Amino acid sequence: MESAASAFLRSVMGKLFQVLEKEYNKQKGLRQDTLSIQQDVRMIAAAMDDRLHALRRGEQRTAVARIYSEEMLGLVHDAQDCIDRIVHRLTCRPRVGGGGGGGGAALIRRVAAVAHELRKVQSRSGFADEIRQLKARLKLAHERVLGIPIPPAAASCCHEFAAAAPSCRFARNPVGIGRPVEDLLSMLDEVEGEKEQLRVISVVGFGGLGKTTLARAVYEDPHAVEKFHCRAWVAAGRWSPEVTGHGVGEILRDVLQQVRPKDAMDVVADNGQRIEALLKEYLKDKRYLIVIDDMGMEQWSTINSIFENNGKSSRILLTTTIQSTANICSHGNGYVYQMNTLGEEDSKKIALQEVRSPELEQGSMPLLQKCGGLPLALVSVSDFLKCSGEPTGERCTELCRNLGSHLREKHGHDNFAELRKVLMHNYDSLSVYAMTCLLYLGVFPNNRPLKRKVVIRRWLAEGYARSDSLRSEEDIADETFKALVDRNIIQSIGTRNNAQVKTCMTHGIMHEFVLHKSVSQGFIATSSRDHPRPHAYVNNACHLSIHGGNVTDSEASDEDLSRVRSLTVFGKAGDAISYVRKCKLLRVLDLEECSDLEDSHLKHIGKLWHLKYLSVGGSIAKLPSSIDGLHCLETLDLRRTKIKTVPIEAIMLYHLAHLFGKFTVDKEDLNNANKMSKATKFLSGNKSNLKTLAGFVTNERQGFLQLMVHMRNLRKVKIWCGPVANGSNYTNDLSKAIQEFTKVPMDNVGARSLSLDSEECSEDLLSSLAFEPCSEDSKYDVRSLKLRGKLLQLPPFVPLLSGLTELCISSATLTRDLLSSLINLRNLLYLKLIANELERFEMKSGAFPSLRRLCFVVQSLTSALPAIEQGALPNLVSLQLLCPSLVGLSGIQIRHLRHLKEVMVDSGVPDQTRQDWEQATKNHPNRPRLMLHKSGVRVESEGPGNEEVSAVRDKRKICVVQPSLDDGLDSSLKKMRLSSESSSRLQVIVQSTSSSGH
Repeated sequence: MESAASAFLRSVMGKLFQVLEKEYNKQKGLRQDTLSIQQDVRMIAAAMDDRLHALRRGEQRTAVARIYSEEMLGLVHDAQDCIDRIVHRLTCRPRVGGGGGGGGAALIRRVAAVAHELRKVQSRSGFADEIRQLKARLKLAHERVLGIPIPPAAASCCHEFAAAAPSCRFARNPVGIGRPVEDLLSMLDEVEGEKEQLRVISVVGFGGLGKTTLARAVYEDPHAVEKFHCRAWVAAGRWSPEVTGHGVGEILRDVLQQVRPKDAMDVVADNGQRIEALLKEYLKDKRYLIVIDDMGMEQWSTINSIFENNGKSSRILLTTTIQSTANICSHGNGYVYQMNTLGEEDSKKIALQEVRSPELEQGSMPLLQKCGGLPLALVSVSDFLKCSGEPTGERCTELCRNLGSHLREKHGHDNFAELRKVLMHNYDSLSVYAMTCLLYLGVFPNNRPLKRKVVIRRWLAEGYARSDSLRSEEDIADETFKALVDRNIIQSIGTRNNAQVKTCMTHGIMHEFVLHKSVSQGFIATSSRDHPRPHAYVNNACHLSIHGGNVTDSEASDEDLSRVRSLTVFGKAGDAISYVRKCKLLRVLDLEECSDLEDSHLKHIGKLWHLKYLSVGGSIAKLPSSIDGLHCLETLDLRRTKIKTVPIEAIMLYHLAHLFGKFTVDKEDLNNANKMSKATKFLSGNKSNLKTLAGFVTNERQGFLQLMVHMRNLRKVKIWCGPVANGSNYTNDLSKAIQEFTKVPMDNVGARSLSLDSEECSEDLLSSLAFEPCSEDSKYDVRSLKLRGKLLQLPPFVPLLSGLTELCISSATLTRDLLSSLINLRNLLYLKLIANELERFEMKSGAFPSLRRLCFVVQSLTSALPAIEQGALPNLVSLQLLCPSLVGLSGIQIRHLRHLKEVMVDSGVPDQTRQDWEQATKNHPNRPRLMLHKSGVRVESEGPGNEEVSAVRDKRKICVVQPSLDDGLDSSLKKMRLSSESSSRLQVIVQSTSSSGH
């Protein structure tokens, strides 16, 4: 449990030291103790990091070290309990009842404040004892960890491929690679109209997908043998510097030995310059094919200059698990080929072989879902079932239940040994923070789409990211998420308009590995079909996840939940809802998908003083009055509830940063002049930390509009505009609120996002909004703008937004005047247009010079799409035409879009249209991907009402031919490979089929 313990020691305890240094300066002895504790913690965390690095190098962990890790986990839990109590007592404000402003109320507040200070003084002696005890335990732990000998380096068995020769990794009679082989072979050929030049093709994907098998099949194909003068195959993973101390020299010598054996015999590996010179001289006039398996970025940075463009159409084929490595290696005229998981039929062929029966089909379904189409996992399952005799549904069910234990080091069956190595290699390659964040994903069910921002906010609430001198906590959490995506441990299944990952999912088998590792180490306790008894681990668990209410009231009453920091419930909570009142130090409470949640269940929510993240759903229709007791709350998500009004106290929570839902201010609070005055004073004093308000409903009553002008820290706002009475000043109020939100100093570079929905208004409300001119030292600045309603023309305030790079417009009809005015927005990077009908207009040369992504969503296309003249959209990377009635190319010529990397069309278009676009993309010099988008279940946005659609699984086999995207879009647009019955060249985009919001 080194990763979680070390991450906690570095993040949570840092907060304690800040508080203690501030509060305990009056007691010098305590100050010295806290400084000593701080140094001890740093030494222990450093020692734990050293041992993690030793494990990554293949060194084994002793039994003493394992016992120490368990002791350290207990110490971490106890320290966290102590810290939470101290920080709460010293930093949280006392809750004072009564909303009146008279002398009696003022006296009560003064008495409460004095009592609070007295309690702080009285608590210091108690806290002092706890701190001294903590110091003693830390000192003892420090002595123990320094006394644990580090064992000598063992065999390099922890490296993914070091223990086996490359030839041992090639699958015999591989399933599902026929079309990928054809695609890669076609990329070995020259592109029509292109000069003969060197091209680098990178095959990328999660470990165990069969990248090496695919590359070997291409390497040994007769077409490749005949086409190239010389060929070489190198397994770069064998020569990783971490494993053998050798690197580039051995890789180059391996290549030289295959293309020029005589020269290689005369040169030792250490003579790198001689090897490079010989290779360059020999390859300068040859058409060669070099395959480098398991390429690392550092290795490529050193050797790429050796393979020069000799004008012979040579090819270098690489495999890697890291997306950024693939992007860099294939930068320029290369291709990134996204390796994807197998579909249902191919999965059955591998796992079940030729045995088929209704009983086996039904019993194997959950097991195959956990394998997630990963070939190595399916082969492991197949070998295991063979050992147990003929496969049956019952055996598959038993294996599915125990699959996690087989993935555990030294406890699983030998048939899963290679799969364990791959999973451990992916896990051990992460930083300490990333390890902890990955383990945390075990609280979510398998195959459950997760929203990126939800995951990051929960990490932050748990304290799994700590700011440093250069980066904020949010930045570090975001970098950790990107690292998991970059390594293909998390796969993107949905993207936003700006190509950022919106929804994601861990690979099925990786999720099983993470879940079992988390549960076995006491990091997570879960109750689900495969884990029906959470009480076995719940006493020591930090995070509790309940699936379907599989907990009895007697179990709940017997548990010690003092260490539980998060509670997540899916489905019916049943008696598990009683856990809430027992988790005194709870930080995250996620009841969003709790289907039987009622108002009464939240009655005492205000007693969860440490709560930072609260998400609720079910039939909740009203927030309890005790909500103002949640002093530490940072995120409040009401999107899945029936709540239509919120009390003014919710807006006045000191630490609240993100508020989601669709609501108004409580009517009684609006009519209470004292409450409104108090709220205005609170917001005007810059005491609010609210950054996201998505969103609120407003009409002629001011409410949120009146308060919004005082919210100085807002970065994201969504507003639903209700019906407006004639003669109302509502438009002026709305304009003023938006002006205040968007106005920033000239030197400010913000990232504001604004969404306005006027669909319920009977007039063109948005076009009537007018802004006053800015002063010389300020500007109107919004990065992302979404407009929905009856738009006849572009609202006049839009061109005033200097930083606008992302624009989404939705209207029943998009007029020519509106569309033509968009061309003046020269800094736009992303443009999405949604309409029932689109009037004709032209994009002339020079139009949209910065645009990277263009999306049309048109239900009824009565005429051709906008004409794109040569010279327009010079930097376009992605063209999305989500129009079911699209006929042919609709007058669009894509060949002159020289940076185009992908084209997406609606799956409902006629077959001939599909074929036309296949041919158009094939004839394009970049060979952009062609993807199908199939309408499915809506994926929730940051606020309800955003009509974004997702795509569902199509039965055709899709192979992804992905050109290199130098702006990183490819890493966030990778998709799953589906079943292999069809020869279609299209890709069906796969997104979440759940509107869960997770």
